[in-house]
Amino acid sequence: MDYAEAVRLAKAGEDKGFNFLYEETYKSKYYLALQYMKNEEAAQDVLQEAYMKAFAKLDMLELPEAFPAWFGTIVGNTAKNMLKKNNPMLFSDVAVDDENESFEYQIEDDTVEHQPEIAYTRQETQELVHELIDALSEEQRMCILMFHIDGASIREIASALDCSENTVKSRLKYGRDNLKTKAEELQKKGYKLYSIAPLPLLLYLLRSEEAYLSASGALTMAGEDMAKHIFRPSATTKGVGMSAGSKGTASNGVKTAIKSGFLHTTAGKVAIVVVGICVAGGAVFYGVSQMKSEEPKPETEVVQEQSETESEQPPETEETPTVKELKDEEYASLIAGNLTKEELEFVLAYGPQEIPVQGFQDSDHTMILNTLCEGSEENGSHIEDYGPDANWKSRYSLSDVNRMFLAFTTYQFTEENDDDTEYGIDVDGEVITFHPASLSATAKAVITLAEYTEEEMNVYFTYGYRSVDMAMEGIPEEIVDKKAVLKPTENGLYRIVKIEEVESEAEQQNEQASQQSSAFPIGTYSYVAGAGGLRTSLTIDSSGIATIKELYSGNGEVQTITYQMSVDNTVTVPDGVTAYLLQPVNGGDNRAVSYDVNQSILSDITGQFDWERTE
Repeated sequence: MDYAEAVRLAKAGEDKGFNFLYEETYKSKYYLALQYMKNEEAAQDVLQEAYMKAFAKLDMLELPEAFPAWFGTIVGNTAKNMLKKNNPMLFSDVAVDDENESFEYQIEDDTVEHQPEIAYTRQETQELVHELIDALSEEQRMCILMFHIDGASIREIASALDCSENTVKSRLKYGRDNLKTKAEELQKKGYKLYSIAPLPLLLYLLRSEEAYLSASGALTMAGEDMAKHIFRPSATTKGVGMSAGSKGTASNGVKTAIKSGFLHTTAGKVAIVVVGICVAGGAVFYGVSQMKSEEPKPETEVVQEQSETESEQPPETEETPTVKELKDEEYASLIAGNLTKEELEFVLAYGPQEIPVQGFQDSDHTMILNTLCEGSEENGSHIEDYGPDANWKSRYSLSDVNRMFLAFTTYQFTEENDDDTEYGIDVDGEVITFHPASLSATAKAVITLAEYTEEEMNVYFTYGYRSVDMAMEGIPEEIVDKKAVLKPTENGLYRIVKIEEVESEAEQQNEQASQQSSAFPIGTYSYVAGAGGLRTSLTIDSSGIATIKELYSGNGEVQTITYQMSVDNTVTVPDGVTAYLLQPVNGGDNRAVSYDVNQSILSDITGQFDWERTE
């Protein structure tokens, strides 16, 4: 499914449409809201309100495939309103020192001028993000994030923030100046900033921190919490002109969904979002299933209107798309850029490891160019190397580089979009020149299966990665199974739109066998307290090893405790519920939990909280 299809389904009231739109955007937009608000509770409030607005205004979206960018503008506008409510003086339409001067916002330093071996720890990344972000005013921070992270245009930002385009340009300019001043201060304090300009460094750090939070499960846990609470009774009726009867209906509907266990699935959570909007929106929505349709006629009338011929016709069935396996010799004729199988494997190894929903930024293009060109020298020379020029800048084949890029983006390097700076990228005829940085890791991709229909291609491959540090410590190559999803372009060639990790067939079989034979509720569970509180995840394997990770929102630290799980037959529990004792492996206090097989919930015996299954 893509955004165009998801928006169409959502407009028709289909749960899976809303589900897709939420699942594909909540992590990146929640992280963005965190940067806007610098407070978890406020960020969740912003995102919840933004989803309500977006789902209620889907008819206003002219380009469904642009939903992420459109929704990002709504998030920014919502954050602005909340910040302005707390401080009415914020976001006044005044361009500092340049109110009456028309100028273009120069973005020449949005590209990494000299690509170093960037390697920050999670703690270093968080420290630098906070230092740099805090150097910006509220107005500057919002403009920079909307423009450089969410990809909004100057005009769109001006509209969202209710100010002039010149004011937006001024805030971007002075925000960049403030980042430069702060970076100089940090270098004097001993921070290692390499040779990257402050703005692209901040953008890199923001993406890195988002990846860290996503990997730790913090964004997923917050997303589940928002989905479950976004339209609870108090939120549904707050600030909405509803009658007492309507409020009662909304409240009862949500309570019924919670009681039935429907909210324990992602689809159920998003369905509550839809129901909440339909009830709260009043005149905007008539109902989930009646959003676009008129009230149906009584069944007897429909039957009477059917002709005899129509009633005898068999029901129409949708044809199942024909799935074909991609043969080695077919790659060049079906993959964008006319890549061979070996060339596509090279791109999967040294190209982007994920496709950003909001699209690639200029700094991303520079980093990918570096890894592809440097990786090519050790892996089949897929990009022709012309050797260094008089200034020892490396020179490569422009056509080879652009062919590789076509496999995952429409962006192409040209003489018109190069930066022509001393350390920047220069395009001259058929040669692209830049200062590369040595890679700190090697990678390998091996395609195991590629299948396609007229609408989609799935390429399954193993991805091997080994950093220099891993090699020095004797750590073997890390290998994971991945899948690249490709969609046909206008010319019929397939381009990568998503890359994700998948379970291998052996892992799936082992997991199924373990679940069938184990006495333990194998899986991953999560618990999220109120905004700003404790967040925990619980993972149980087939041997009964239970690992609890506790995330403290205040400082981002994660505490991990490992337990050995055993069935506790000394406790009396209802039918369908099993009691377990958790004994810490490394010493400490025991914990007691119970598992409700019907609800897929692990409950702390003290009744303080429940863990809900997430995987």
